Amino acid sequence: MKRLSLILLILVAVFIVSCEKDKENVMLKETIAANDLSNLSASTFVLLLDNAAQTFQTFTWTEIDYGFEAVAKYVVQVDVKGNDFASPIDILTVTDATTASITVGAFNDALLKAGLEPEVAVDLQFRIMGTINPGVAPVYSDVAEAKVTPYATTFPPIFMTGAATGGWNWNLYTYKVLKSSAPNVYTTIAYFVNNEAFRFFKQPDWGPTSWNYPYFTTVDPELVNANDGDSNFRVAAATGYYTVTVNMKTKTVTMEPAPDQVLFATGAALGGWDWDANYIQLTWLSDGIYRATTDFANETFRFFKQKGWGDGYNYPWFTTVSPLFENALDGDSNFRFIGTPGSFTVTVNLLEKTVTMTQP
Repeated sequence: MKRLSLILLILVAVFIVSCEKDKENVMLKETIAANDLSNLSASTFVLLLDNAAQTFQTFTWTEIDYGFEAVAKYVVQVDVKGNDFASPIDILTVTDATTASITVGAFNDALLKAGLEPEVAVDLQFRIMGTINPGVAPVYSDVAEAKVTPYATTFPPIFMTGAATGGWNWNLYTYKVLKSSAPNVYTTIAYFVNNEAFRFFKQPDWGPTSWNYPYFTTVDPELVNANDGDSNFRVAAATGYYTVTVNMKTKTVTMEPAPDQVLFATGAALGGWDWDANYIQLTWLSDGIYRATTDFANETFRFFKQKGWGDGYNYPWFTTVSPLFENALDGDSNFRFIGTPGSFTVTVNLLEKTVTMTQP
């Protein structure tokens, strides 16, 4: 038994010595040279929303020579020229690779999140940061430069006001908001009054920027030049609801008839579930926004698109609801009023999916 144990001990010792001989000793170079980042494909870039899915750039660089075969992590960094990479933006990270690509949209988002202004050209610098271990200082490549103009991803609305759309003043809801989901295109639904005038504005105020009839090159025939000194738009169409679309890029204004903008509500909270007397019709204020003042009891109700049973809006349809309501969890997920019974003003915004309550 002792002899067997001795043999095993000798074998283990031989194995350890053999492994030590096979073990490769690595030595980190005392001075590690910066690697090379290839020049970008151009020196000036104007980013466009239409090209968001396209490749902005395929970055390529050389490996860092650490003095041994190392698995390095490479990070593509960008910063404003003159900032000396004091607050670099990491836009790409790869491991053991010397190339990486980013789309126009992803690069644009990174620039906007870093606080760069859309539609403003800025001088940027690019570099590669290489790392292999937290205990080893990062290695930075040489720098490539380019002038880049990001594009906006959110678009401020424009406005219109005038006797044709509610009155020549800027009080709440007498002007109308034209929202935008794409550059230079704005739309809304409004109630237009025949033979009255209005004008488009960049801000909800008289100045500094507005656009009258002659500014546009193509205008719907339902709108004509008012020839009133300001060359406002005059409504030639019959009084009613219309969808108006303004394209600032093509300088085009179009109008199409829209269905009547109505919103109703009924339920025990409003007196009963019927369409004879216990319902309300909310007043249309502007595109998607309705308001009414009525008494609420601690019961349930629901909003409807028509005066009668059919399509409507229950509690879960909205994203933000006044704390005076809760989900009734009654099978239809109606609203339940849980405040102190009394008169309240309820405002429903179907565009932003909100329901708010105030006491009149």
